Amino acid sequence: MSIPHSMPTLGREEIEGLQEVLATGRITTGEEVGEFEQTMASYLDLRGAAATSSGTAALQLSLLALGVKEGDEVIIPSFTCSALLNAVYHCRATPTIVDIDDETMHISLAATRKALSKRTTAIIIPHMFGHPVEHIDDFLALGPPVIEDCAQSLGATHQGRMTGTWGDAAMFSFYATKVITTGQGGMVASRNEKILEGVKDLREYDKKNNYKVRYNFCMTDLQGRMGSIQVGKLPSFLKTREERAQLYDKHIQGLKGVTVPRPGGIYYRYVVRIQGGKLQQIIEQLHHEGIEAQRPVFCPLHRYLGLDGFEVTEKVYAEALSLPLYPRLEPEAIRTIALCLSRAMEEINA
Repeated sequence: MSIPHSMPTLGREEIEGLQEVLATGRITTGEEVGEFEQTMASYLDLRGAAATSSGTAALQLSLLALGVKEGDEVIIPSFTCSALLNAVYHCRATPTIVDIDDETMHISLAATRKALSKRTTAIIIPHMFGHPVEHIDDFLALGPPVIEDCAQSLGATHQGRMTGTWGDAAMFSFYATKVITTGQGGMVASRNEKILEGVKDLREYDKKNNYKVRYNFCMTDLQGRMGSIQVGKLPSFLKTREERAQLYDKHIQGLKGVTVPRPGGIYYRYVVRIQGGKLQQIIEQLHHEGIEAQRPVFCPLHRYLGLDGFEVTEKVYAEALSLPLYPRLEPEAIRTIALCLSRAMEEINA
């Protein structure tokens, strides 16, 4: 038995769609990418969107379109993937790493407020594991432009509004394991036409009337068609994710030493908290059983940079465990995972 941590959900529609695009011979950036951008903008009820080659590229171009440059500071949380760190450094800016909230595992508003300086040019707030960041209005009120990192939250809502519609700009990722996928790929969405124009200008370097450093961060029409198909399936994806999460709750709720996720969001990840300081042992035991459970963040950013402190991030990193969750995951697999987790907890606590 082997249960992967993540898998894309693909079907006949994607295969046939890609074949149709291949048959046209037009496979680079073109009409299909434009249609995908319009589909995403319509879904989010935003002015527009700009497709890119990856989520990291989308984040970098968002920062550049906002005017972030060398000498500027960008606030990001420690408990997130290194893509945020890379995007800031690609802009030659300085990352300001802040701690997170223990309960939500989101960027801390208090720590963000404390980290503000005259050089703060942007704040990136990731909606971790499919749960919207609370108090978004308070982050917006801090002053600097806010970029929402929606790589894990496409379709999630907060106070009746979708994530990605609150900040000055939002980035999305369509990597193979994300909510929807184009294999690789990303997108910037915004109500601000100037930001969208800036991203579209910077993502392609050729045939420009003036010279400045630009990039080759374009999406292909093959990816564009696939993305449009996946958006059409998004409601069913979200419904299935919620059902699978509820099944996890049923089997894990009350298990000694395990705290289930707070309700809400789209359950991009099903992240439990393991008490007792034996997370690594649990992970190894589950791997022995063929279950690819893992830490939801590979390494906190402050560790990469050799920074001290970050007590909450360290605490969460020592407790957070991401169990497999995706639409293709069968209910029987969830029952098996819950049983193996229960057995592993009993063994280490014996």
